[in-house]
Amino acid sequence: MRIILLAAAAAFVVACTPPVEETDVMSEGCDARATSQWVAGTDTFSVEATTIGPDCARAVATLVIRNSSGEPIYAEAHVTANVMTLASAADPAAMQTALTEWVDTSNPAFANTGALPEWPANADAPTGGEFPFYPDNHPYGYDREAWAALRTAAYPMFCYVQGMESLACLTYGDGGIEFIGVQTFPG
Repeated sequence: MRIILLAAAAAFVVACTPPVEETDVMSEGCDARATSQWVAGTDTFSVEATTIGPDCARAVATLVIRNSSGEPIYAEAHVTANVMTLASAADPAAMQTALTEWVDTSNPAFANTGALPEWPANADAPTGGEFPFYPDNHPYGYDREAWAALRTAAYPMFCYVQGMESLACLTYGDGGIEFIGVQTFPG
């Protein structure tokens, strides 16, 4: 009797399980990885990017910065469809190329914080021509005086595309990585 009940239960589960869609079976995934080095003064960091997902259109990209001991000191995750430089990668090979570009530190948007746009008197934020820079306001935020001090310090910077029309910028100074803000650009 138990065998009949188990067979009936198995038949019920099979009958109630939705069929696997062919696109799920045929998907090759989107596992890709790229690394680069960010030289920040006398320190060198590893910048790593990886994606994983059922396919590249539905993948998630992670960006991790590690110190010389291999400890992660900064990490972000992004939906690849929402990042301009990753969104068009259709397969793992294309994603590998896109990730390599994403973490490339050889041609920085800003060489250091001294290259950040000025914050004019009576302005709400720094101005940089037609591409505004929006300083981070958490947890401490920047006012005009703090922004001027950041520019004077000329800390090393790493910026990466973090959306369809913007760069996220990090700096290394006073012993740690700090997110300082976002610069927009036309998408």
